[in-house]
Amino acid sequence: MTPLLTSAGYAQTQKKLAQIEKRLAALEGRASGKPKHFDEVRRSYARMISQYRREIKLYEATRARQSKELGSAISQTSS
Repeated sequence: MTPLLTSAGYAQTQKKLAQIEKRLAALEGRASGKPKHFDEVRRSYARMISQYRREIKLYEATRARQSKELGSAISQTSS
């Protein structure tokens, strides 16, 4: 199971995602070299991108749920 990110971890993961997407785009732009190595690196980057996106979505979903629950709790106490 993926551990939940903190707000600092969320920001860091977004930064890492942007960097690796940029690196992948640069790699795609210079497709010279050994095809086997290129494919391995591309797959590795794709896995990392997928993991970062999953962690970000989980954090955002958790925050949305917490916000909704907090809003509901506040409206109940205000009534």
